[in-house]
Amino acid sequence: MDSPIRVASITFKNWAALALENDFVRIVVIPEIGGKVVSIESLSNHREFLWQDDTRPYRHPRYGDVFGNYDASGFDECFPSIGECDYPEFPWDGVRVPDHGEMWCTPWRAEPDDKSVHLDAHGVRFPYHFEKSLTLAANAPRCTITYRVTNPAPFDFKYCWSAHPLFAASEGMCILLPDHPDARLVFALGNRVAGDLQETYRWPWLRTPAGEMLDYSRIGSPALAANDKVYVDVGDEGWCALYDPTTGDFVGFRFAPELIPYLGICVNHGAYPFEGAKGFWVALEPCTGYPDALSDVIALQKHATVKSRSSVSWSLALHVGQADSVAEVRRQLLA
Repeated sequence: MDSPIRVASITFKNWAALALENDFVRIVVIPEIGGKVVSIESLSNHREFLWQDDTRPYRHPRYGDVFGNYDASGFDECFPSIGECDYPEFPWDGVRVPDHGEMWCTPWRAEPDDKSVHLDAHGVRFPYHFEKSLTLAANAPRCTITYRVTNPAPFDFKYCWSAHPLFAASEGMCILLPDHPDARLVFALGNRVAGDLQETYRWPWLRTPAGEMLDYSRIGSPALAANDKVYVDVGDEGWCALYDPTTGDFVGFRFAPELIPYLGICVNHGAYPFEGAKGFWVALEPCTGYPDALSDVIALQKHATVKSRSSVSWSLALHVGQADSVAEVRRQLLA
């Protein structure tokens, strides 16, 4: 028999929120703060997978502000860019795209039903309508997140979308990917990794400032005071996961590589945000292009496009669970 799905209005850290729950997982979203998913909890052992920072209470973001000035936690959407930049082409050439895009700093509307939550928001400086729906599986610790972007303008709109979940890290965790894809370094703060920007490596090996090889898939100590990011090619299987071999817990995504061909991986070992308490998290960011700034994405022709007066759609399957091996994580994600 399928487990019941429950959707309820709740209060989360003093904010109006919506909770989706089945017998396996509970997901909480706050529409007013960029449609942010603020909690992903396994109900089998009550593990919270998203980074929580109680030193920075949630606040309404000021549109166009810097992402790190706020809670720097949870699961946001970056659209139409990750990095702050000017849109480079007609008819929006010179229009500023905010840091981490427009969607995280825009209030969303929410429409719950008996098994899902539909959320939407409109672009502020650009004419698009952004929608996402979260739907729980009836009998599995899985949530399907479906996206749709509509462009009503008479001009094509180039964009880069990235999921932006900040998963709570612990020393010894492993980042799991299929095979050994190319990995491109896009920034490095601290002394954990080094190299030229856009330099290509073979996952999971990067170089340290001392010239030694570093297994980037292994999470170290927050005392490293480093924050770095790579982009990898997704490959044919289209999945990624963060695995804790000590407890067997994992969280991961499955997605269509023809629609989401890249994955950003940002590991923050206690170097960010620059003010206040430092975070310790791993961001697994399925995305449509690289690097962070849309102007650079377009220059490299790695952007996506929503044609004039049309829409585009894609989806992610979010999984949580427990496994006694990497092979079992993969089996559950691909089941």
